[in-house]
Amino acid sequence: MKKANSHNIILDYLDVENKIKRISLEVIEDNIDQSKLIFFGVSTNGKIIAKKIIDFINKNSKIESQLVGVEIDSDSNKSLAFDKEFKANNLSLVIVSDVSQSAKTLQLIISNLILENPFKIKTAVMVNRDHSLFPVKINFSGLNLSTSVNERVDVEVNKDGQFTVYLN
Repeated sequence: MKKANSHNIILDYLDVENKIKRISLEVIEDNIDQSKLIFFGVSTNGKIIAKKIIDFINKNSKIESQLVGVEIDSDSNKSLAFDKEFKANNLSLVIVSDVSQSAKTLQLIISNLILENPFKIKTAVMVNRDHSLFPVKINFSGLNLSTSVNERVDVEVNKDGQFTVYLN
C-alpha cells in the first residue's frame, strides 16, 4: 500500500469516533425493544469498530451486547469462521465492517447467519462506497462515498485503536 498523505485523508480519528457514536445511536434506536444484540465484527478492523459500538451502547442503554469475530478465508473467499459460538435464534444481529466495496463479504456472512433463525440482520460500515454487486443494504454507515472503481479506500488503525480513512 502506498503511503497516504494529508491530502487524501477523508476521515481522521475524531471524524471516525463521531461516526461510530452516530452509528451506535442509530443501532440503539433501531433496537430499542430488544434486550440483546449480537455484533459480528468482520476481520480485525470490523471487530475494533464493533467493540467501540458495544462500549457506547453499554454506557447509553440497557441492551446486552455480544461480539463475535468473523474471518473470511482469503484464498477461496467462500468460507468463513466465527471466533466463538453463539445462539442467534430470534435475536437482532449487526454485521460490522470498515468498508463496503462490493458487498460480497457481507452477502456471504448474511447467507450463513440467516440459517441461525435471527429476528433481523442489519449491516454497519464506516465507509459505504456504493459499488454493491450483491443485494445487500447498508443500514448504518459513517460515510457514503461515491468513488470510481479505480479508487481505493484504505483504513488504517494505529496501536491505540485510532482509525484514519484514506482515499487512494
